[in-house]
Amino acid sequence: MNQVNSAYNIWIGGSCDYGHKERAGAAAAVIELDGKVVDRMQIADLHTTEFRMMLTLMVQLMNELPEGSDIIFLTNAAYIQNFDREPGPKSANPDLIRQCIESKKKHSSVSVRIVPYHKSPLLIETHDTSTEAMKTIRVKFKSES
Repeated sequence: MNQVNSAYNIWIGGSCDYGHKERAGAAAAVIELDGKVVDRMQIADLHTTEFRMMLTLMVQLMNELPEGSDIIFLTNAAYIQNFDREPGPKSANPDLIRQCIESKKKHSSVSVRIVPYHKSPLLIETHDTSTEAMKTIRVKFKSES
């Protein structure tokens, strides 16, 4: 990913399992440039939510993509629409939102577009990939316990 001033479409989704005490959360992204998939990423952690993981992955991607890029995050998670608004006293994940605000400054434009889940094969892929990442980290945790 070294082309400057190109539009990146980043399909991003997450998964969280509230049913386990270690509560794994994960996020995955499929990165497109000029209509071609150029990369895939996933992250997972314990004791977190899918929304924290999605914001974390957004920060990571904004920091890794070439400065001056145009970035569109495509998702069905309306929660991340406010990634670039200064958090208020009741905002969830204010630390990550502030990181998003700072990372966004490196680019020409960064936006979030809400898309229908069932019509977006790459979005479905992100949810499947994040679910698998979440399961993997939980299995690893249990085997180390």
